[in-house]
Amino acid sequence: MKSKLLGIIGWVVTIGFAIGVLGLAIFILFALLSEDDVANDEEPQEEMTAEVDMEVSETDIEEEVQEVNTESIQSEANFMDTLHHMTHQKIHAEDKWGAVEITDERIDLMLETAKNSDFTHRDFYIEALTAWQNGDFSNAVEVHNYIWELKNGTVGRALRLYTEEEEQQYIEKYFR
Repeated sequence: MKSKLLGIIGWVVTIGFAIGVLGLAIFILFALLSEDDVANDEEPQEEMTAEVDMEVSETDIEEEVQEVNTESIQSEANFMDTLHHMTHQKIHAEDKWGAVEITDERIDLMLETAKNSDFTHRDFYIEALTAWQNGDFSNAVEVHNYIWELKNGTVGRALRLYTEEEEQQYIEKYFR
């Protein structure tokens, strides 16, 4: 009876050991695979971080001044980028990338596009642009930061509205 019990215990220990070795091998395999994935994921982040850490010169913003392409704003991502760049004329933020001048025609185009869209944030765009169409830009900080958060912004949060003088300087610098 004792030898039978020892035999069973021996088999249980052997099977447990085999399962442990197999589990360790699988764990190591997945760890190596995920290291490759992490290494691949980190490279673009390092490049992105380098871009974010770089100081943005005036010429960088000037190169980012955009004309509104009616075909490109049909996608919500492009619409959002255009609206975000428009807010830069009205708000103070530590960092800004891109500029689109606010004109009555652009506001009308953006509002019409939003109204005829099925964008996820359609109601927000319509409310914001309707206020702009009526000459009320007091929501520009809110509009900027709403889009900034949707885009997972980390730098460049709008802090306040520009004064009239600051806005005029911005317009002269980037659009005239």
